[in-house]
Parts: sequence; structure tokens; C-alpha cells
Amino acid sequence: MLLLCLSVVLSLLTSFWAQADHTHQKGNLPKNALGTRQDEPTELYSILPKDVTVKSQADAINKLLDEYVSDKTEIYASEVNDDNMWTLFWSAPLTESQADTLKKDPNVGAIEKASTDHGDPLLNYADGTTHMLHKRDDGLARQRNAAEEMKFLSQPLDLKLASFRDYVYDASAGRDVTVYISDTGANLTHHEFTDGSGVKNRVRWLFGQYTSPPDTAEIDSSVLGHGTCVLDKVAGHKYGVAKNVNPVIVRAVRSQPLAFLDTVRQIRADYVPIYNRDPNTARAIINMSWGYPASELGVLKDAWIGELRILLKALVSRGATIVVPAGNAPGNPPINQWPALFAGESGNDGIPQLIIVGGIHVYDGRNGELWERSMTAPFVSVYAPSFKINCANGKGGYRIREEVTGTSFAAAQVSGMAAYFLGLSSLRDYLHDDDGETRVQKLKEHIISASWDRAVDAGPLKAIYNNEDPRTCRAIPQTDDDEVGEPCQVSSTTTGNDMTVMGDCYITTVTPTGDATPTPVPQCSCAGGMAAGVGSTEVMGTTYTWCQTAGPPVYPTGMQTVVSPVPTVAQPAPAEPTTEDAPAPDPEADTDTPEKPEGKCDKEDASPLSVGEDC
Repeated sequence: MLLLCLSVVLSLLTSFWAQADHTHQKGNLPKNALGTRQDEPTELYSILPKDVTVKSQADAINKLLDEYVSDKTEIYASEVNDDNMWTLFWSAPLTESQADTLKKDPNVGAIEKASTDHGDPLLNYADGTTHMLHKRDDGLARQRNAAEEMKFLSQPLDLKLASFRDYVYDASAGRDVTVYISDTGANLTHHEFTDGSGVKNRVRWLFGQYTSPPDTAEIDSSVLGHGTCVLDKVAGHKYGVAKNVNPVIVRAVRSQPLAFLDTVRQIRADYVPIYNRDPNTARAIINMSWGYPASELGVLKDAWIGELRILLKALVSRGATIVVPAGNAPGNPPINQWPALFAGESGNDGIPQLIIVGGIHVYDGRNGELWERSMTAPFVSVYAPSFKINCANGKGGYRIREEVTGTSFAAAQVSGMAAYFLGLSSLRDYLHDDDGETRVQKLKEHIISASWDRAVDAGPLKAIYNNEDPRTCRAIPQTDDDEVGEPCQVSSTTTGNDMTVMGDCYITTVTPTGDATPTPVPQCSCAGGMAAGVGSTEVMGTTYTWCQTAGPPVYPTGMQTVVSPVPTVAQPAPAEPTTEDAPAPDPEADTDTPEKPEGKCDKEDASPLSVGEDC
């Protein structure tokens, strides 16, 4: 009888265990107090608050994540805690049940799996005029036998690109100006960064994180070396606009919208203490050669755009100039991605101080024509070469990427030009203002004012120009490859066609001093309808007075440059070499091995860093 009872008991227990095991297989184990199945696997999720300006929302999400995640080192929080902003986003390992609970929480604006594909923001970016008189800072530097896109930068109005060979620039070249580069990092072993001024030795690194633990590798994580090319166009030895700047590389550790958002947070955290030490003079350039269309942002769209807008506004208000590409897509469609779209938004949502850069041709006899993949909009500020340009290869060494395309790299040249102007001591009084936002606007207007249309028939495409002239005078040597000569004392200036037609100024001439064979240079003087006395610059005992249009200004600032008194016109200098003259050999020609860009450059599908591809 006892044996029979034991048999019945064992049978019942076996049946219960089998049923329990069947229940476990169905995933119906009892849940803990947080509604989470105890055996449920976790996956990395990204969480954004509904409103980054509401601290109670950040506190509520932090509390939930503390309950959900036992190892707090696995949580990454992109925290601001200033400017009425709190936490931009969190990344944390969650179960599906926990993610569902957070999705329903009223404090959460968006939540998604961190593995969600948002495309590549770098590949989505295929990536009347007057000129202010500069007092010479360090004399002119002359980069001999420069690439076409470099000569382009110092091409005056009355000189064809094919008629000269050198890139001429003030030797200060952006000295002491900080340029933040939000991108994929850079390979600093390339000779573009070790030769010349040795920009490698001035680089600092920041990292736009996405998950925990942090990734702090000082590399270029782009297969094609996108960030390396951008850095080179800003500050490289042969292909950089402003060779003496202090770059801060802000590497997005993953090609994800939140990682790029975090680069902007890192820039803000680095720059704000600099601003707080001296609010009246703090300044920096921020290059952001990337962007995301709404279609790529998915559920993150509203929260991500709102947070990025607040961050950028905070930076602009503190005197930081932000440069963004227009983007790339076949057929020149309208701009459709952020942050570029902020420049075109109205009211409090807009950030009109952003400099939006379109792309143009410079090679194949098409100087100044619109590049066929540059996105367009009325709020595009200026243009720069974006097709068949040169830059450092992301693999290091001497190899150069030839025929690179994309508005990402046009934006990098404009960032270099902004730093170049910002570094000129003769402009500091003009660009100075107690209000940071006004300083940013003045610099933007100066860049636009200096720009001019290279291809008159192509439409109003204001292309960047550094206000220098290869004919002005001899230049001081910057490297062993540069031409030796005496410092120039006055930069050349010129005026654009539209100014002449509008009658806002007339042409006189200025003779540069300190040159063995001075050349008359076009100069804008006070004409009818213009009033003097709004500013002046003294150069070697001669006062150069600015004029202002009477009534509404033709250009945003209303400032036109003028000379008073007009110096005596000297005899013309000997003619420049013609295009038939054979160029001198490039000293590094046999060490730079051309390399074609890897990957395809004709993809029609847009990804967030420029519509089309940067190659």
C-alpha cells in the first residue's frame, strides 16, 4: 500500500514538472515586480526624453533605468545639465518587456533598438560684392604650383584661373583659431598632417559616444577616410585652406544619429568653459559635414531634431560659427536634411546664422559652375569646389585621394576660410561684438561679401575668395617648397561685377607697398549714395576708410570698403606667365601616388551625410 502511494505521488510530481517545463518553454515564467520575465534576454536600446528641457522627465527615466539595469556601467547617458537642457539620450540593455514599458511612459519621446540602421550620414553628403582691406599680419605665403581648387581660393575677379599657378594667403593662416570637426575621426599619420606646420601636433580629440563603455580610439572609422579628407581640406599642408588652425577632432564612434548628436554635445561641453572665461572674445569654427533626412531618422525624428536645434542655438549664441554642407543628390533637388534645414526655418525654430555650403566645379574648364549633385535652396550661403578635388588618403603615408566629390569637402574649405578670416588681426575689431550671435553673423556676412561668381552665366553662385591676389607682391617662404620673397604690407582688394552695375562704388586703384614691382589693384571707393566714417583701418600711415550705403544696405551689413585718400597709381608689373608656359615640377609629385576613391560614387539612394555619396 505504501509503495502504491509513493508511486502515485511520483506520477503527480512528474506530471507537474513536465507541465512547468512546457510553461517555461512558452516563456510564461512568473514576472518580477517590474513586469519583466526573469529569463528574458536583453538588447541595447536608445531612449530619448519627450522634452530635453524638462528635468523631471530626465529624473523619471533615470529612475526606471536604475531599476532595470543592475550594472550601471552599461548605461550611457548623453548629459548636458546646462542651458535648460538635461539628458539628450540614454543607451542601455533592456528586455523587450522593459522597452515596451518605457515606450508607454509619458516622459519618453522615442525608443528604438540601438542596432536600427539609419544609413550613413557621411555618404548622404556626397557629400554686390566688396572685399575688406587687410593689414598684413605675417606677410603673404605663396604655395607654388598649387592644385586648381587651391588656386581658386585666391583668384581675384579680373584674373583667369589658368593664368596663374600659386595659392596665395596671409601667412597667419588661421593661427590660434579653434576648429571643431564633427566627423569620423582622422588618420594623422599622413604627411599632410606631419609636414609643413605639423597640424598633427596641434590636434585635440573628443568622442561622440553612443554606448558604454566609451570608445576613445584616435582613428578614422570611415572606410573611405571621410574625416581625414575633411581635416585635410581645413588645415592640411598642401590641400588645406587655413594651415595654422588648432583642430579639435570630434569623432562619432558609430555612424548613428545619436552618436553625431553626442559629438555636438561634446563640442558644447568643451567650448562653453572657453566662452565663460572671456565671453566678449570667445570664438570657434564648427564643421559638421553630415546630415540626416527625416526618412532616415525614423522614430527619433522629432526628439533628435529638437535636441540638435537647442544645442546649435546655444553654440551660436556664444560666438561659434557653424558650417554645414548642402548635401548631395542627382539633379540638384532641394535640401531635405538636418542640420542644413535649420537655416531655412522661420521664427524661433530657425538658425539663420548657419553657413550652408553648396558645391561647384573647378576643373575641366567649368570653373564656378554648379555641381550636378549639389542640393539647392535659397538659404545656401556660399559655394566651394566639390568635384574632382584632392585630399589625404585615410590610410596615411603620402597617398592622395584624387577626384574626391561631395559637399562635405566644400564645407570643409569654407570652415578653413572662416578660420582664416577669424585669424586676421586686422578683422578682429570689425568682427568683435559683445554679443556672440552678432559676432557669428558678422563673420558669415564677411565670407559672403568676399565671395564672387566665377561663372557669370551659371547664376548667382557666390564662391569663396580669401581677398588675396597672386600678383600683389612677393611672398614670404613658409616651407622649403615655397617661394622666397619680402613680406607684403597690404593685401589686394577687388570689387565684383554686381557692385559696379548697381553703382554702389566705382573703381580706383591701390598700389601695394613693400613690393619691388608694385601692380595697380582694383579698389572700391566711396561713390554717390554712400557715406564714409563708419570705420577705418590704418596701413603704413594711410587710412583706409569704410563706407556705408545710404538707406537700406544692398548687402546684409551695408558695409562697403573704400580707400581715402587714393594712392598714386604705379606702373603695371610684368605680365604673369601664360597658360602656354610649362608649370614647374611639383617637388612631391613622385612621392604622392594617386589613388582612386574606393567604393561607388553614383548611388542614387541618400544616406544621412550627404544626399548621394562623398567619394
